[in-house]
Amino acid sequence: MLREGILNMHVFRTLTEVRELTEDWVREYNEERPHDSLNDLTPWEYLAQHELRENSNLGRH
Repeated sequence: MLREGILNMHVFRTLTEVRELTEDWVREYNEERPHDSLNDLTPWEYLAQHELRENSNLGRH
C-alpha cells in the first residue's frame, strides 16, 4: 500500500521530502481512513462509539 500510495506516485527531490510525505500518508492511512476491521469506521469514529456505549452502561452495574 505504501508503495502504491506514495512511492510510485511521486518523484522526490530530497530525503526530507520522502520522510514528510511518508509520515503524512501513514498518519492518514492509520487514523483517517475507514478500516474494514472497525466496521468501515475511522479509528476516531470507532473510539467515539465505544466510549459512548461504555458511558451509557455505567449506571447498569
